[in-house]
Amino acid sequence: MIAAHGAHLNVTPTSVDVHYSPLLTALQFQSRSISLAEVTGTEVVAPTSVLGGRVTLLGVGIDVTFSPGQASNAQEFCAAVEAALSGETIPSSGSVPGLNFIAFDVETANADWGSICQIGAVRFQDGLPTDSVSWFVSPPPGLEHFDPDNVAIHGLTQTDVESAPAFPQRLTELTDFVGELPMVAHNAQFDFTALSRASMACGITPPRFVFGCTLLMARAAQLGFDNNRLPTVASGLGVELTKHHDATADAAACGGIAVALARRDGFTGSFVDMCFSRGFTMGLLEPHRVYPVLRDRSGAGVAVQRTKLGLAPETKESPVSDATPRPRDTGRSAPWARVATPEVIPDPNPDADPAGPLFGQNVTLTGDFAPFEKGDLWDRITERGGSVGKNVTKKTTIVVCGPWATVTSKQKRAEELMAQGQEISLWDRDRLYEALGLNEQPPF
Repeated sequence: MIAAHGAHLNVTPTSVDVHYSPLLTALQFQSRSISLAEVTGTEVVAPTSVLGGRVTLLGVGIDVTFSPGQASNAQEFCAAVEAALSGETIPSSGSVPGLNFIAFDVETANADWGSICQIGAVRFQDGLPTDSVSWFVSPPPGLEHFDPDNVAIHGLTQTDVESAPAFPQRLTELTDFVGELPMVAHNAQFDFTALSRASMACGITPPRFVFGCTLLMARAAQLGFDNNRLPTVASGLGVELTKHHDATADAAACGGIAVALARRDGFTGSFVDMCFSRGFTMGLLEPHRVYPVLRDRSGAGVAVQRTKLGLAPETKESPVSDATPRPRDTGRSAPWARVATPEVIPDPNPDADPAGPLFGQNVTLTGDFAPFEKGDLWDRITERGGSVGKNVTKKTTIVVCGPWATVTSKQKRAEELMAQGQEISLWDRDRLYEALGLNEQPPF
């Protein structure tokens, strides 16, 4: 299928089949088939980034319209029609040479991200789906409860998974399916943190996976959609989503979004290079933590990852910058270990949106922000133009208070300064997540 304005097109040797979007179908537009018997050629007015375009089927005088940004779609449609008219093989729709990856998604039984009850994965070769898996999973020990809110979202219950293999077996099967390919998910931090937490609950070490994130790609592309949720982006890019909240259907849509973004920009090559070319480092699932996908304004992180990813497949080195903070064995027991303050504070992004709620603010975090690590949140805060402070000082303007058993010393210090007249806003964790876009997490 080739996405056009409000429709999807399928070119066969004898016809162009037009399938209208659900909105146009509701407005009484009916799917139609245009015979190529009297078509003599095509004429193109190419779309631009701001203006739509059209392809005229000469001989029958029918215009097929394309939305702004769909120039590659219009070119692909012309090539398919011309091939059909000349009796040649019609090019595979959506093919992107070299774009090989695994699209991935999980569903969970309850609010704990490790309570995986379904795994879906789709293999893409040259931008085309070639194989898929869909597995029910018995959630890890202690995480088996199915919360009614989750059931209402995906429809899965304890009955569906009662005879399913346990998570460790499914993780082994997933590792075999992935092989050496990079992976991608929509809001990948959720899905790969889910793998990490499920592994921890089962007492096993997760495999090393390299991954990208279509949520961040879509957000960076400024597509102009109402939001960047999976159904919205898929619909806007003409990607089919057959059953939202089915893990394999969501994975297929995620992969389709990655391909659509590549085709939109005329990109060909590897998935890792696609992520790098958009200014993102790759995310990494490591034995002891999940390194998020990050914007890399300087290019230094991408340069280091290029070198590391070029090592032989059997190397045990992680493809991350040597400057990336590693978990330290501090000897402290939970809960202190998970709230440890990182050593390196990133610089704020001067090109961030000045109207954003964090731009120009000096932010200090206190308490627990699981499953996110403070270093990850620091990166996201500074990406939006905020500064980060390890302690509450006279420069502090926002203190974000995560859950904790008692009032933390940083919160107490903030309240003391507020009593002395300093303007400090006390935020809860949810308000920070909203400002960082982390509320755009499953359920999508």
